[in-house]
Amino acid sequence: MSLTTLNNRLQYMGGGKAESRFQLNKLRTLKKALLYSYQAATAVLSDGREFRCLINDDKTSEDYDDKILSIPYKDICLNAEQLGKTWQGEEEIGIQPGDVFEWKETGTRWLVYLEYLEEDAYFRAQIRRCDAEAEINGNHYWLYLRGPTETTIQWNQKAGIVWNDINYSLIGYLTKTDEVLDYFHRFKTIKIDGNMWEVKVVNPYYGDGIVKICLGEWFNNEMEEARIVPELPEEPNEEEVYIEGQLRVHPYDIITYTIHNAAEGGQWVVSNQKARFLETTDLEARIEIVTGKSGQFTLSYQIDDEVIYEIDVVIESL
Repeated sequence: MSLTTLNNRLQYMGGGKAESRFQLNKLRTLKKALLYSYQAATAVLSDGREFRCLINDDKTSEDYDDKILSIPYKDICLNAEQLGKTWQGEEEIGIQPGDVFEWKETGTRWLVYLEYLEEDAYFRAQIRRCDAEAEINGNHYWLYLRGPTETTIQWNQKAGIVWNDINYSLIGYLTKTDEVLDYFHRFKTIKIDGNMWEVKVVNPYYGDGIVKICLGEWFNNEMEEARIVPELPEEPNEEEVYIEGQLRVHPYDIITYTIHNAAEGGQWVVSNQKARFLETTDLEARIEIVTGKSGQFTLSYQIDDEVIYEIDVVIESL
């Protein structure tokens, strides 16, 4: 047998290095298992592409369902157009920690949260089932939730009045994105499965590609949720009465508002205690936002208790 033939055989088996041959043999074994294994499944990625994978059981309890995902780095996309021979249609899958995919055969969602870095023949990672969905700035996120784990209620009594404190808590994992990191801060509220929860702790370093959040039970306020957030108005008519100033502010901002084309001798009024006046003149008002939470208030300019002009100011979260 010639050296050329031996070299060709080595290249077919993965190359001259033993480790390269180990990797290729493991990958070929995985791809055979994707066809014939009982654990073979179909993963639907967030972009809609479908690929075969293995999902093996790991740890399951009442609190969580963990499994192990094995999927090639490159493979045939099941719902893409077939191109020539099998190997010609392979494409980068690109799955990574923090991604959420659908297990097509069961209709469940799974969060990739811990990669096995020692596995270099294919992508292998722990995944956890996600049963909850949250909306952040109009975008939907699947997340794993655990809790509440409390078994008692804290009761209070004073002056003949008895009440209990809200004490439920949740722990959750969700994909780490710039939007998630910007949204989740202490005391921020979020609605999950119809109930409001307040953020207690945010841990963006808990695992690769995920954020761990600790939530506390919060009050459901239907009137606040039904509040209509005013849209920014069009450019004012400079010949008519209008108030100049920011319509979207943040907690603890200090802003100056000026009224134009109005008679002097009026009075500035705010509709609630989320803002207070630092200084006012006939035509200007310097206001401080005194709340640490989101909300809104109405700023009006009145003469003899008659509203000459008013604006709605939205207080955005920190």
